Amino acid sequence: MVKRRKKDLASTDYVISNFAGPYVKWILVVFSLVSVIFPLYWLTISAFKLEQDYRAYPPVFFPSQLTLDSFIEVFTKNQLMNNLINSATISVVTTVITLLIGSMAAYAVQRGPLGKKAKNFFGLWFMVQKMYPAIATAIPVYLVMRSLKLIDTLLAMIIMNTSFNLPLVIWLMMGFFEQVPYELEESAMLDGSGFTHRFFNIILPITKPGLVASAILTFTATWNEFLFAVILSINKSKTLPVVIAGFITDRGLAWGPMAASALVTLVPVVILTLLVQKDFVKGMAMGAVKG
Repeated sequence: MVKRRKKDLASTDYVISNFAGPYVKWILVVFSLVSVIFPLYWLTISAFKLEQDYRAYPPVFFPSQLTLDSFIEVFTKNQLMNNLINSATISVVTTVITLLIGSMAAYAVQRGPLGKKAKNFFGLWFMVQKMYPAIATAIPVYLVMRSLKLIDTLLAMIIMNTSFNLPLVIWLMMGFFEQVPYELEESAMLDGSGFTHRFFNIILPITKPGLVASAILTFTATWNEFLFAVILSINKSKTLPVVIAGFITDRGLAWGPMAASALVTLVPVVILTLLVQKDFVKGMAMGAVKG
């Protein structure tokens, strides 16, 4: 006897189909896909258009000829490779430092001799730190970095990005450390395992989804960071977002080079996210701090 599958009455698919009919559901799906895919298509095709095509009006949606002129221009005249290396260096170093310090801080708060209310307070405090506007600290940050002679250095960018991404990493990792059974650590201590061995060889591997989610969020935020990159960089430490903004001038917008630079900026993050997609989704789903 064939068993019929029970419908999930709470699912989005069932609610939309029952409320507006199946046709509306597929219209919404198509509209959502177009709204996501079309901007990516327009960015990609603009990077390969001839100058007369990306300046044409009405816009040319399907150019008859493609070219690499915009990429050649940004990599030769604008030295985009140096800016790409700057962005990669700042993002990777910031992610590593933030994960190391953030995970240890989250472990200390979660496993330390604090009550439940104190832990919840720290979790809320870290979230509040992440929420306040960065522009409020722009002038003090510039003055401090100038006094330390760190203007236009990668170190300044690493320090600022680490400080602004650290609260989110601590908040996320607190939720994961809360879900790790303390019996595992007790067993390891009975076997003579020290803190360093327990933390790096037992606790962190269990919280891998949380580490991956925190790493992706930190890397992406640092890779796309614009405010402090504009304030603290002049030439040597310029990152890709600053270069893209530089194509907006009083003489107009250089659409082709801007699109080419934006595409170069987009590709590494997309590839990285696709490689760790499963762990990232799992980490985001499991990383909420319990009340």
